[in-house]
Amino acid sequence: MRKKILLIACILLLNLTLLSGCYDSRGIEDLAYVTAVGLDISDNNLLNLTLQISIPSSSSSDSSGSSQSSKTATITVECTSINIGLALANSYISKELDLSHCKVIILSEELAMQGVSTYLDTLANNVEIRPDCNIIITRCEAKDFIENAEPSTEALTARYYEVSINSTKYTGYTPATELIDFLSNIKNSTIQASAFLGGLNNNSNQEKSSSTPTNPDNNYLAGETPTETKDSVEGFGTAVFYDDKLVGELAGMETICHLMVMNKFESCTVSVPNLFTQNHQNVDLRLFKKKNPNIKVDIINGSPYISVEIFLQGYGLSLDSDTDYGSEAELEDIDYSAEYYLENEIKNYLYKTAKNFNSDIDGFGKKAVSKYLTIDEWHDASWLENYKNSFFDVKVNVNIKSGYEFNKST
Repeated sequence: MRKKILLIACILLLNLTLLSGCYDSRGIEDLAYVTAVGLDISDNNLLNLTLQISIPSSSSSDSSGSSQSSKTATITVECTSINIGLALANSYISKELDLSHCKVIILSEELAMQGVSTYLDTLANNVEIRPDCNIIITRCEAKDFIENAEPSTEALTARYYEVSINSTKYTGYTPATELIDFLSNIKNSTIQASAFLGGLNNNSNQEKSSSTPTNPDNNYLAGETPTETKDSVEGFGTAVFYDDKLVGELAGMETICHLMVMNKFESCTVSVPNLFTQNHQNVDLRLFKKKNPNIKVDIINGSPYISVEIFLQGYGLSLDSDTDYGSEAELEDIDYSAEYYLENEIKNYLYKTAKNFNSDIDGFGKKAVSKYLTIDEWHDASWLENYKNSFFDVKVNVNIKSGYEFNKST
């Protein structure tokens, strides 16, 4: 009898424990999911915190015929800190804010020039923010960027951010920068940080970048591309940092060079002047990484001497009577023209990072550190400050094949 009573008591105790396990659980309907966080400096020199909140539609199809579409709501709060802003926003809406689905953290150039460590450290300390959340630096206010992020080709805004950032795999025009990597780089002694550059495209009042080189097809900055579309936000280029402050911008072709040197390049389309044709007629090429780049860093008379060798393969896109991809001699001419063009572009890009920005966003310091015997010698060398004294030697190897031969080899 005593055993039965003890058994019943144990069962009741176990049931009470199991039933109480979900007393503080939160259902989906109780949460407001933030897909983007924007940070600006307000007119009062405070922080403007903008939150884009996803509002899922009902399970039935909406007017566009998609059952997966969603609307968004935007809230902007002037505050003294991010946590105070989140508390104020929570007091305004009827649901509890949840940051676990945040895809991007968007910072305006004005804020980035003043320093971003305080803001990003605060967000990284929030257990709901994922470390793979992406960083975007905007040439406009972050609030305006978020309010205009209404994609025409994606039903879900969160999906739009993801696809836009991943476009680096096939365009090379932007770097994909995750929060964990960005924070690591701004606190590192061997590399500086860089980030995705965004902006608003207003074609009615478009001003071309003063730094646009002779081949403008892929050398625009965000907000300057000659694109006519109802989607007014775009990503194009790279934001360059020294420590935690924004110090410059790189255009599309410069970003491709950056990805090649960083071994993050996958593919791109470039227009290369053919040096062996009349008037140096351009040839459009689709390029892919062939193998990892060779990087070598030496210290000569206290100055860094950096050698970079890039390996690419690809095929021609231009089809005209002046180009014969079946001719081995003509393919060699195109190879040489592409190598000459890219070597100059990469060298110009590297000297720009060194002389204009003094920012080692390619992480050459990771190679240079092996040249010093002790950590004290490394710190005394002040690599990040000494990077502006660098000299560069660049070699590019390109192997162009005709479309048929290229497909046969892959």
